Amino acid sequence: MTGPALRIIWILSLAAAPAAFALPAPSAGIPAECRDEARTDRLEGLSPEGDLILASGRLAKLSGLRLPDGLPHRDAALAWLRGRIGRPALVQGPERPDRWNRIAVRIRSSDGPQALDWGHGLVEAGLALVDAGADEPFCQPELLAFEATARERRLGLWADDRYKPVDVNQSERLRERIGTFLLVEGRVRSVGERKQRTYLNFGGHWAEDFTIIIPRKTWKRMLDRGLDAEALKGRRIRARGILEPWQGTAFSIVIPDMIEPLEGDRLPR
Repeated sequence: MTGPALRIIWILSLAAAPAAFALPAPSAGIPAECRDEARTDRLEGLSPEGDLILASGRLAKLSGLRLPDGLPHRDAALAWLRGRIGRPALVQGPERPDRWNRIAVRIRSSDGPQALDWGHGLVEAGLALVDAGADEPFCQPELLAFEATARERRLGLWADDRYKPVDVNQSERLRERIGTFLLVEGRVRSVGERKQRTYLNFGGHWAEDFTIIIPRKTWKRMLDRGLDAEALKGRRIRARGILEPWQGTAFSIVIPDMIEPLEGDRLPR
């Protein structure tokens, strides 16, 4: 059994297992910002930066996503969005704007026999990356499974080596990518818990190797999920974020969903 079927089994196992990478139980409830009432709107056009201009007058972006920054993949993503200009849609998300005056929304087409979720469509086609840390809370964990399937099939941007996950042991390649959004993969070698931050270390040379920096608030949320030091040490994971120059290189993780277990790595019991 391969491909999407394995992906579905993986998601179900996360939801059911009381182990390290289990998702929050349904009793924990869905964040209020993920239950905003959908409202009718329409895409009027795109800004020069690729943001969505809605008929309601709001500037918006698709929540949990990042459009590729390189050609031709960015042009393909923008063309996909332009193809939906003028079509009625349902928009869901908070009205609170970010520092660029954009609201982060989920949009579904409201015409035709099926209501296409635009975020799902872009990610499934390999035209966008999942940026779980772009908006809080992250309301669409299913996007990670859609992205993984597109990556396995080498669709869109995933046929380009620039976007593929980088192994944490490729120090020079990581340094070349500082300041960019990146996926990395590797095995957690040690976990350092401090009062204000926790550090996931991936090598033995702290001044050269890759590190994940987790603020106290985020670490508490990870502990609530069962993602403690014992569960993480020795595990192969995938992480995503803006690569920073810190000793070697590092990510700062702001929500637990920015870390995923790699498929094939057995979950602790």
